[in-house]
Amino acid sequence: MFRKGFFSYSAAALVMLATAVLGTGCSSMFGSDEPEPVTYPLNIIAGDDINPSELSPANPVILHLYQLNNLEPFQSAEVIDLYQQDATLLADSLVHKTSLPSVLPKENRKLDINILPGTKYLAVFAEFASYGQAKTRAWVDVSNLEDDDIESFTVAINLLTLNIQAVEDSGWW
Repeated sequence: MFRKGFFSYSAAALVMLATAVLGTGCSSMFGSDEPEPVTYPLNIIAGDDINPSELSPANPVILHLYQLNNLEPFQSAEVIDLYQQDATLLADSLVHKTSLPSVLPKENRKLDINILPGTKYLAVFAEFASYGQAKTRAWVDVSNLEDDDIESFTVAINLLTLNIQAVEDSGWW
């Protein structure tokens, strides 16, 4: 009796294992229909006078990177609303959000970003102290980019101004 039950369970386990291995093998062999994220270098360049205030000529600033499928909610939102409730305001257009640690005056930071499928715009928001006088938002259209067209992205911060641009690949010659 022990042997019959043991062999029945062993045979069932073997069938389940074979099914799992074959299923995994087939899906990896034929690949996925989902597009893969594309990784790009992101360079953040901060001037020596970023985010000035009454107390100091330069201060750190926090940046938020957004991958959006629609730019209108980002463009039309009030600055204070983006600061307080960005995820709620951008929910229908938000593909991905990344909040970066404070960027210091004179800092040059390099990191990689993964542009996810469905992203049409790469947007950035800066938490400037004097946000009423600042250019707190910038964006770049990534909907028509080919992997080999763009070398990297650059975010530049000077005084109370924020910019982002795609740096085109200069080719090999």
